[in-house]
Amino acid sequence: MTTQRQTKHETLVKLGRIARDAGAIVRRYFEHLRGDEVSHKGATDIVTVADREVERYLQQRLHEAFPAVAFYGEEGHYAPLATYERVFIVDPIDGTTSFVHGHPFHAVSLGLREEGQTSAGVVYLPYFDQLYWAGRGQGAWKDGRRIRVSANADMLQALGGTGFGCVRAHAQPDNVPMLREMIYRLRGFRTCGSAAIDLCYVAEGHYDVYWEYLLQPYDWEAGALIVEEAGGRVTGFDGQPPRDDVGRILATNGLLHHEMMDIVAKHS
Repeated sequence: MTTQRQTKHETLVKLGRIARDAGAIVRRYFEHLRGDEVSHKGATDIVTVADREVERYLQQRLHEAFPAVAFYGEEGHYAPLATYERVFIVDPIDGTTSFVHGHPFHAVSLGLREEGQTSAGVVYLPYFDQLYWAGRGQGAWKDGRRIRVSANADMLQALGGTGFGCVRAHAQPDNVPMLREMIYRLRGFRTCGSAAIDLCYVAEGHYDVYWEYLLQPYDWEAGALIVEEAGGRVTGFDGQPPRDDVGRILATNGLLHHEMMDIVAKHS
């Protein structure tokens, strides 16, 4: 008899294969994009023919493998997420700016949300050929190896991750006042231009904390579950579960969450 746990694992295996295959398309374009294959969407964001091709590919493959599950991606026009009972939330290339500039930190991100809760998350880094995944109640994994968040409880010894899309978009509040404070609170911080990767790095213990403003669900859906299944904590800046319409994400190893909450509360 096939158990529910086996079925969930089979789903994750399929999602991992689909993400890897999509990553092969990303690698084909990496460092080979022509100028006419890059365009702007809005004042600050860019999109490439690779983003659109990968999203079409993922939509087709996911529909073939899971015909009863809807699809919501960054580059298309879809119904609001709240209208779906089961939906894949997809970023075909998270970190498009890095991708366009030949920077290796970009990822394919696939999250499965069922009845309002993320049940599976897969993040694939094509340049490094690294696959992160998690299923609810099944732990977090990288290339077949279980991963865990760090055990660091000292903010002054912590490495943080963040991003600055909110600054480019002239959003208020933006990340600058928060960063100004965190420079003195942390050992250091890094930014790689991909929320999905930043979250995986919290899950693997490379970062102890991560915060960012103005994210979309496809940026954090998969990575947030990976953090939680690795033993970490992910909330909005208010300490509540992340909301699709707010975009402020705080992820930590759990041990530093309350201290980070006190800081972000001043910059919300």
